[in-house]
Amino acid sequence: MNVDGVTSTPPEGLLRLRQLLPEFTRADGSQNTRGLARALGISRSSVMRWKAKIEEEDKQSAQENYTPDIDGIEEPKPRVRVRAYNLSVTKDLPVRRMVAIGDLHLKPGMEIEHFRWVGRYVAETRPDNVLQIGDFFDFESCEMHSAAGSASQMHRPSFLEEMGAGEDALEAYHSEVGLGDFPHDVVFGNHENRVERLEELAPNIAGTLTLQRDQLFARYRWKTTPYRHWLFFEGVGFTHVPMSIMQKPIGGRYPENTIGNQATHSIVFGHTHRNNNVTVPKIGINNAITITNLGSAMPHGYLPKYCDGATTGITYGIHLLRLRGGRVESDQFISMLELAEKYA
Repeated sequence: MNVDGVTSTPPEGLLRLRQLLPEFTRADGSQNTRGLARALGISRSSVMRWKAKIEEEDKQSAQENYTPDIDGIEEPKPRVRVRAYNLSVTKDLPVRRMVAIGDLHLKPGMEIEHFRWVGRYVAETRPDNVLQIGDFFDFESCEMHSAAGSASQMHRPSFLEEMGAGEDALEAYHSEVGLGDFPHDVVFGNHENRVERLEELAPNIAGTLTLQRDQLFARYRWKTTPYRHWLFFEGVGFTHVPMSIMQKPIGGRYPENTIGNQATHSIVFGHTHRNNNVTVPKIGINNAITITNLGSAMPHGYLPKYCDGATTGITYGIHLLRLRGGRVESDQFISMLELAEKYA
Protein backbone atom coordinates (compact mmCIF):
# COMPACT_ATOMS: atom_id res chain seq x y z
CA MET A 1 0.00 0.00 0.00
CA ASN A 2 1.39 3.46 -0.96
CA VAL A 3 1.22 6.72 0.99
CA ASP A 4 -2.21 7.48 -0.44
CA GLY A 5 -3.59 4.18 0.77
CA VAL A 6 -3.95 2.89 -2.82
CA THR A 7 -2.52 -0.48 -3.74
CA SER A 8 -2.52 0.03 -7.54
CA THR A 9 -2.82 2.76 -10.14
CA PRO A 10 -6.54 3.13 -10.95
CA PRO A 11 -7.28 3.29 -14.72
CA GLU A 12 -9.85 6.04 -14.19
CA GLY A 13 -7.23 8.08 -12.38
CA LEU A 14 -4.81 7.75 -15.32
CA LEU A 15 -7.58 8.77 -17.70
CA ARG A 16 -8.43 11.84 -15.57
CA LEU A 17 -4.72 12.78 -15.43
CA ARG A 18 -4.46 12.56 -19.25
CA GLN A 19 -7.44 14.93 -19.51
CA LEU A 20 -5.93 17.48 -17.10
CA LEU A 21 -2.35 17.47 -18.43
CA PRO A 22 -2.96 20.03 -21.24
CA GLU A 23 -4.63 22.41 -18.77
CA PHE A 24 -1.71 22.28 -16.29
CA THR A 25 1.09 22.42 -18.89
CA ARG A 26 2.98 25.75 -19.00
CA ALA A 27 4.17 27.54 -22.16
CA ASP A 28 7.73 26.25 -21.66
CA GLY A 29 6.47 22.64 -21.58
CA SER A 30 6.80 22.16 -17.82
CA GLN A 31 3.83 20.99 -15.83
CA ASN A 32 2.22 22.31 -12.63
CA THR A 33 2.54 19.21 -10.46
CA ARG A 34 1.14 20.93 -7.36
CA GLY A 35 -2.00 22.04 -9.24
CA LEU A 36 -2.48 18.55 -10.68
CA ALA A 37 -2.20 17.06 -7.17
CA ARG A 38 -4.88 19.43 -5.83
CA ALA A 39 -7.19 18.80 -8.82
CA LEU A 40 -6.88 15.03 -8.47
CA GLY A 41 -6.84 14.98 -4.67
CA ILE A 42 -3.60 12.99 -4.48
CA SER A 43 -0.03 13.68 -3.45
CA ARG A 44 2.59 15.15 -5.78
CA SER A 45 4.55 11.88 -5.60
CA SER A 46 1.49 10.01 -6.87
CA VAL A 47 1.16 12.52 -9.71
CA MET A 48 4.79 11.83 -10.69
CA ARG A 49 4.20 8.07 -10.50
CA TRP A 50 1.03 8.30 -12.61
CA LYS A 51 2.78 10.46 -15.19
CA ALA A 52 5.58 7.88 -15.39
CA LYS A 53 2.96 5.18 -15.90
CA ILE A 54 1.33 7.18 -18.70
CA GLU A 55 4.71 7.76 -20.41
CA GLU A 56 5.50 4.04 -20.19
CA GLU A 57 2.14 3.09 -21.74
CA ASP A 58 2.56 5.67 -24.52
CA LYS A 59 6.07 4.42 -25.29
CA GLN A 60 4.92 0.80 -25.44
CA SER A 61 1.97 1.69 -27.67
CA ALA A 62 4.21 3.67 -30.01
CA GLN A 63 6.63 0.74 -30.29
CA GLU A 64 3.83 -1.72 -31.13
CA ASN A 65 2.36 0.55 -33.80
CA TYR A 66 5.71 1.55 -35.28
CA THR A 67 6.07 0.95 -39.03
CA PRO A 68 9.57 1.81 -40.25
CA ASP A 69 10.10 3.78 -43.42
CA ILE A 70 12.31 1.40 -45.41
CA ASP A 71 13.14 3.92 -48.12
CA GLY A 72 16.85 4.45 -48.18
CA ILE A 73 17.72 1.54 -45.91
CA GLU A 74 19.01 -1.89 -46.85
CA GLU A 75 16.35 -4.19 -48.28
CA PRO A 76 15.55 -7.00 -45.84
CA LYS A 77 16.48 -10.53 -46.87
CA PRO A 78 13.52 -12.46 -48.32
CA ARG A 79 12.12 -15.41 -46.46
CA VAL A 80 12.36 -18.75 -48.24
CA ARG A 81 9.78 -21.31 -47.23
CA VAL A 82 10.91 -24.89 -47.87
CA ARG A 83 8.57 -27.85 -47.87
CA ALA A 84 9.76 -31.46 -47.94
CA TYR A 85 7.40 -33.82 -49.76
CA ASN A 86 7.09 -37.35 -48.52
CA LEU A 87 6.35 -40.26 -50.82
CA SER A 88 3.12 -40.90 -48.98
CA VAL A 89 1.49 -37.94 -50.75
CA THR A 90 1.86 -39.64 -54.15
CA LYS A 91 -1.07 -41.92 -53.37
CA ASP A 92 -3.31 -38.90 -53.90
CA LEU A 93 -1.89 -38.21 -57.39
CA PRO A 94 -3.45 -39.62 -60.58
CA VAL A 95 -2.13 -42.91 -61.93
CA ARG A 96 -1.76 -43.75 -65.62
CA ARG A 97 -1.62 -47.32 -66.94
CA MET A 98 0.36 -47.63 -70.15
CA VAL A 99 1.28 -50.49 -72.46
CA ALA A 100 4.81 -49.61 -73.60
CA ILE A 101 6.23 -51.35 -76.66
CA GLY A 102 9.96 -51.52 -77.32
CA ASP A 103 11.82 -51.56 -80.65
CA LEU A 104 9.93 -53.51 -83.35
CA HIS A 105 12.23 -53.18 -86.41
CA LEU A 106 9.45 -54.20 -88.80
CA LYS A 107 10.59 -55.15 -92.30
CA PRO A 108 9.36 -57.18 -95.30
CA GLY A 109 9.29 -60.90 -94.65
CA MET A 110 9.20 -60.60 -90.86
CA GLU A 111 6.57 -62.60 -89.01
CA ILE A 112 3.93 -60.16 -87.67
CA GLU A 113 1.76 -62.48 -85.56
CA HIS A 114 3.56 -61.25 -82.44
CA PHE A 115 2.12 -57.78 -83.09
CA ARG A 116 -1.36 -59.28 -83.31
CA TRP A 117 -0.78 -60.82 -79.87
CA VAL A 118 0.19 -57.39 -78.56
CA GLY A 119 -3.12 -56.07 -79.88
CA ARG A 120 -5.03 -58.81 -78.05
CA TYR A 121 -3.20 -58.00 -74.84
CA VAL A 122 -4.03 -54.29 -75.20
CA ALA A 123 -7.69 -55.06 -75.89
CA GLU A 124 -7.86 -57.25 -72.79
CA THR A 125 -5.85 -54.94 -70.49
CA ARG A 126 -7.52 -51.68 -71.63
CA PRO A 127 -4.74 -49.26 -70.61
CA ASP A 128 -5.00 -45.48 -70.59
CA ASN A 129 -2.32 -45.17 -73.29
CA VAL A 130 -0.27 -47.23 -75.72
CA LEU A 131 3.22 -46.03 -76.65
CA GLN A 132 5.86 -47.44 -78.99
CA ILE A 133 9.35 -46.16 -78.18
CA GLY A 134 10.73 -45.94 -81.72
CA ASP A 135 12.46 -48.06 -84.37
CA PHE A 136 8.96 -49.17 -85.34
CA PHE A 137 10.41 -49.73 -88.82
CA ASP A 138 13.83 -51.05 -89.72
CA PHE A 139 13.99 -48.88 -92.88
CA GLU A 140 16.88 -50.82 -94.34
CA SER A 141 16.01 -49.15 -97.65
CA CYS A 142 17.28 -45.84 -96.25
CA GLU A 143 20.41 -47.06 -94.45
CA MET A 144 23.77 -45.58 -95.41
CA HIS A 145 26.22 -48.07 -93.89
CA SER A 146 26.51 -50.34 -96.93
CA ALA A 147 29.08 -49.45 -99.56
CA ALA A 148 27.68 -48.07 -102.80
CA GLY A 149 27.11 -50.86 -105.29
CA SER A 150 27.71 -53.63 -102.73
CA ALA A 151 25.63 -56.80 -102.60
CA SER A 152 24.02 -55.79 -99.31
CA GLN A 153 22.95 -52.50 -100.82
CA MET A 154 21.61 -54.09 -103.98
CA HIS A 155 19.52 -56.63 -102.03
CA ARG A 156 17.83 -54.15 -99.74
CA PRO A 157 14.03 -54.00 -99.78
CA SER A 158 12.45 -50.97 -101.40
CA PHE A 159 10.91 -48.18 -99.37
CA LEU A 160 7.43 -49.10 -100.63
CA GLU A 161 7.94 -52.72 -99.58
CA GLU A 162 8.86 -51.58 -96.07
CA MET A 163 5.82 -49.33 -95.91
CA GLY A 164 3.69 -52.30 -96.96
CA ALA A 165 5.17 -54.45 -94.19
CA GLY A 166 4.37 -51.73 -91.66
CA GLU A 167 0.80 -51.45 -92.90
CA ASP A 168 0.33 -55.22 -92.67
CA ALA A 169 1.56 -55.15 -89.05
CA LEU A 170 -0.70 -52.23 -88.11
CA GLU A 171 -3.65 -53.92 -89.78
CA ALA A 172 -3.02 -57.10 -87.77
CA TYR A 173 -2.69 -55.12 -84.54
CA HIS A 174 -5.80 -53.01 -85.08
CA SER A 175 -7.86 -56.03 -86.06
CA GLU A 176 -7.71 -56.74 -82.31
CA VAL A 177 -7.77 -53.11 -81.10
CA GLY A 178 -10.34 -50.81 -82.67
CA LEU A 179 -9.25 -47.52 -84.16
CA GLY A 180 -9.45 -44.75 -81.58
CA ASP A 181 -10.27 -47.01 -78.65
CA PHE A 182 -7.03 -46.00 -76.88
CA PRO A 183 -4.61 -43.11 -77.48
CA HIS A 184 -1.56 -44.36 -79.41
CA ASP A 185 1.83 -42.65 -79.66
CA VAL A 186 5.10 -43.47 -81.37
CA VAL A 187 8.34 -41.66 -80.50
CA PHE A 188 10.52 -41.96 -83.59
CA GLY A 189 13.90 -43.66 -83.26
CA ASN A 190 17.12 -43.48 -85.21
CA HIS A 191 15.75 -45.93 -87.81
CA GLU A 192 12.79 -43.64 -88.57
CA ASN A 193 15.31 -40.82 -88.74
CA ARG A 194 17.01 -42.64 -91.61
CA VAL A 195 14.22 -41.28 -93.82
CA GLU A 196 15.02 -37.65 -92.90
CA ARG A 197 18.72 -38.25 -93.45
CA LEU A 198 18.11 -39.72 -96.91
CA GLU A 199 15.91 -36.78 -97.90
CA GLU A 200 18.59 -34.40 -96.66
CA LEU A 201 21.10 -36.01 -99.02
CA ALA A 202 18.61 -35.99 -101.89
CA PRO A 203 16.79 -32.63 -101.73
CA ASN A 204 14.86 -33.43 -104.91
CA ILE A 205 12.77 -35.99 -102.95
CA ALA A 206 12.51 -33.94 -99.75
CA GLY A 207 9.16 -34.49 -98.04
CA THR A 208 7.99 -37.36 -100.23
CA LEU A 209 9.18 -40.27 -98.07
CA THR A 210 8.49 -38.67 -94.69
CA LEU A 211 4.98 -37.82 -95.89
CA GLN A 212 4.23 -41.47 -96.69
CA ARG A 213 5.63 -42.61 -93.34
CA ASP A 214 3.70 -40.04 -91.31
CA GLN A 215 0.46 -40.58 -93.23
CA LEU A 216 0.60 -44.31 -92.49
CA PHE A 217 0.62 -43.64 -88.74
CA ALA A 218 -2.06 -40.97 -89.13
CA ARG A 219 -4.40 -43.42 -90.91
CA TYR A 220 -4.27 -45.66 -87.84
CA ARG A 221 -4.54 -42.65 -85.47
CA TRP A 222 -1.05 -42.86 -84.03
CA LYS A 223 0.46 -39.55 -82.94
CA THR A 224 4.14 -39.14 -83.80
CA THR A 225 6.99 -37.45 -81.93
CA PRO A 226 10.24 -36.66 -83.81
CA TYR A 227 13.54 -38.40 -83.10
CA ARG A 228 15.53 -36.85 -80.20
CA HIS A 229 12.36 -35.22 -78.87
CA TRP A 230 10.52 -36.02 -75.62
CA LEU A 231 6.98 -36.99 -74.73
CA PHE A 232 5.89 -36.69 -71.07
CA PHE A 233 3.20 -38.55 -69.16
CA GLU A 234 2.69 -37.95 -65.41
CA GLY A 235 6.13 -36.30 -65.24
CA VAL A 236 7.95 -39.26 -66.83
CA GLY A 237 9.90 -38.52 -70.03
CA PHE A 238 9.74 -40.88 -73.02
CA THR A 239 12.36 -40.77 -75.78
CA HIS A 240 13.95 -43.36 -78.06
CA VAL A 241 17.40 -42.85 -76.57
CA PRO A 242 18.71 -40.01 -74.35
CA MET A 243 21.59 -38.01 -75.78
CA SER A 244 24.87 -37.20 -74.07
CA ILE A 245 26.19 -33.65 -73.75
CA MET A 246 28.00 -34.29 -77.05
CA GLN A 247 24.66 -35.20 -78.68
CA LYS A 248 25.56 -38.88 -79.00
CA PRO A 249 23.16 -41.68 -77.99
CA ILE A 250 24.02 -42.90 -74.50
CA GLY A 251 24.99 -46.57 -74.69
CA GLY A 252 27.44 -48.96 -73.10
CA ARG A 253 26.92 -52.04 -71.01
CA TYR A 254 24.76 -50.32 -68.39
CA PRO A 255 23.27 -47.21 -70.04
CA GLU A 256 20.60 -46.96 -67.32
CA ASN A 257 23.25 -46.02 -64.73
CA THR A 258 24.83 -43.39 -66.98
CA ILE A 259 21.44 -41.92 -67.82
CA GLY A 260 20.31 -41.97 -64.19
CA ASN A 261 23.42 -40.14 -63.00
CA GLN A 262 22.81 -37.30 -65.46
CA ALA A 263 19.00 -37.16 -65.51
CA THR A 264 16.82 -34.89 -63.41
CA HIS A 265 13.54 -36.70 -64.14
CA SER A 266 12.41 -40.27 -64.68
CA ILE A 267 12.97 -41.67 -68.17
CA VAL A 268 11.63 -44.51 -70.31
CA PHE A 269 13.68 -45.36 -73.41
CA GLY A 270 14.55 -48.12 -75.88
CA HIS A 271 17.29 -48.49 -78.52
CA THR A 272 19.55 -51.02 -76.75
CA HIS A 273 17.05 -53.95 -76.89
CA ARG A 274 17.71 -54.93 -73.25
CA ASN A 275 14.98 -54.75 -70.64
CA ASN A 276 15.98 -53.13 -67.36
CA ASN A 277 14.47 -50.94 -64.65
CA VAL A 278 16.53 -49.12 -62.02
CA THR A 279 15.77 -46.64 -59.26
CA VAL A 280 18.39 -43.91 -58.92
CA PRO A 281 18.50 -42.07 -55.55
CA LYS A 282 18.89 -38.30 -55.57
CA ILE A 283 19.74 -35.86 -52.77
CA GLY A 284 16.63 -34.97 -50.79
CA ILE A 285 13.95 -36.56 -48.63
CA ASN A 286 12.66 -39.71 -50.36
CA ASN A 287 13.96 -38.31 -53.64
CA ALA A 288 14.66 -40.68 -56.53
CA ILE A 289 14.01 -41.18 -60.24
CA THR A 290 13.34 -44.32 -62.28
CA ILE A 291 15.12 -45.28 -65.50
CA THR A 292 13.28 -47.89 -67.57
CA ASN A 293 14.71 -49.64 -70.63
CA LEU A 294 11.92 -51.28 -72.63
CA GLY A 295 14.12 -53.73 -74.51
CA SER A 296 12.69 -55.01 -77.82
CA ALA A 297 9.25 -56.13 -79.00
CA MET A 298 10.61 -58.18 -81.90
CA PRO A 299 9.62 -61.84 -82.41
CA HIS A 300 11.33 -64.05 -79.85
CA GLY A 301 14.87 -64.89 -80.95
CA TYR A 302 14.87 -62.46 -83.89
CA LEU A 303 18.01 -60.40 -84.57
CA PRO A 304 18.06 -57.46 -86.98
CA LYS A 305 20.55 -57.83 -89.79
CA TYR A 306 22.77 -55.02 -88.51
CA CYS A 307 23.34 -56.73 -85.13
CA ASP A 308 23.48 -60.36 -86.30
CA GLY A 309 25.77 -62.36 -84.04
CA ALA A 310 25.62 -59.90 -81.16
CA THR A 311 25.74 -61.40 -77.66
CA THR A 312 24.03 -58.55 -75.88
CA GLY A 313 21.23 -60.36 -74.05
CA ILE A 314 18.34 -59.04 -76.13
CA THR A 315 14.94 -59.26 -74.42
CA TYR A 316 11.65 -59.79 -76.26
CA GLY A 317 8.39 -58.54 -74.82
CA ILE A 318 6.23 -55.59 -73.86
CA HIS A 319 5.59 -53.68 -70.62
CA LEU A 320 2.61 -52.64 -68.55
CA LEU A 321 3.70 -49.48 -66.73
CA ARG A 322 2.01 -47.62 -63.88
CA LEU A 323 3.01 -43.97 -63.91
CA ARG A 324 2.43 -41.71 -60.93
CA GLY A 325 4.13 -38.76 -59.28
CA GLY A 326 6.95 -38.45 -61.79
CA ARG A 327 8.04 -42.09 -61.59
CA VAL A 328 7.39 -45.52 -63.02
CA GLU A 329 5.56 -46.88 -59.98
CA SER A 330 5.59 -50.45 -61.30
CA ASP A 331 6.88 -52.19 -64.42
CA GLN A 332 5.36 -55.52 -65.46
CA PHE A 333 7.30 -57.24 -68.26
CA ILE A 334 5.32 -59.64 -70.46
CA SER A 335 7.59 -61.75 -72.66
CA MET A 336 6.80 -62.68 -76.24
CA LEU A 337 6.74 -66.33 -75.19
CA GLU A 338 4.10 -65.52 -72.58
CA LEU A 339 2.05 -63.61 -75.16
CA ALA A 340 2.30 -66.56 -77.53
CA GLU A 341 1.11 -69.02 -74.87
CA LYS A 342 -1.89 -66.86 -74.04
CA TYR A 343 -2.97 -65.40 -77.38
CA ALA A 344 -1.58 -67.53 -80.22
